[in-house]
Amino acid sequence: MNAQAGLTPAEDTAAVPVPDAAAAGRPGPAWGTWALRVLVFLVVLALWQLADDRLVPDYLISSPTHVAKTLWEYATGVQPGLWTDIRVTAEELVLGYAVGVVGGLVVGLVLGYWRLGAAVLSPLIAAVNGIPKIALAPLFLIWFGIGVQSKIAIAAMTVFFVMFYNTYMGVLTMPDNLVNVLRVMGARRTTIIRRVTLPQISVPVLSGMKSSVSFAMIGVIVGEFIASQDGVGYLINTATQNFDSATVFAGIVVLMLMIAIGMLLVGLLEQWALRWQRD
Repeated sequence: MNAQAGLTPAEDTAAVPVPDAAAAGRPGPAWGTWALRVLVFLVVLALWQLADDRLVPDYLISSPTHVAKTLWEYATGVQPGLWTDIRVTAEELVLGYAVGVVGGLVVGLVLGYWRLGAAVLSPLIAAVNGIPKIALAPLFLIWFGIGVQSKIAIAAMTVFFVMFYNTYMGVLTMPDNLVNVLRVMGARRTTIIRRVTLPQISVPVLSGMKSSVSFAMIGVIVGEFIASQDGVGYLINTATQNFDSATVFAGIVVLMLMIAIGMLLVGLLEQWALRWQRD
């Protein structure tokens, strides 16, 4: 085909545009994109402020200024309790997330290599995963009480299934030919794990860890909504019963910040792990 076009192989290769280093590194959004994002955010806040008590009653949507005032009062201690609620929810989130990640990783690895166990247990795991987690939350409250233990269990269960399926599929898609070649060449098991297993499952595992942050928060908040005495979910639920929309939105903002911090930490771990993988 190159001969018909009258090009030599070298000329044909030179004609293909090669992405530069910046494009290959997938740089983040340009300053113009960030400016547009900020502009859209400010427009939404302005429309929200204008709609409050004009188009929609204040008790339904409150306003950005009321929400900011409520957050400031809670943060400075004028209205007590927010920092205690944040501490309780953060504890439930971190512990539930950790238990779910470790459990999903271990079970995913075991069943990924133990095919008989996977054939027996996979239908059961799929059936339990198909049950809405909010339907199981009351059962966890009966088992563990209304303290932090039940919220940790609910969050761990929610995270477990995400991590299990990501790890399990990562192991199933392992390149067996490469593993066999390394074994024939006399590679040790640690070498195979470092050069094949970990790089193969690192991307799905890290992806599961990142998405599990929000899933863990969902589990925690569901538990706090049903029965609790502390926590940001308890704060939001109490404010809802009092038609205090400003506090509801303030609690939502706090949850968003907590999730953003969690995603940032997992993102830093992802950067380190992928850099280690390339070394």
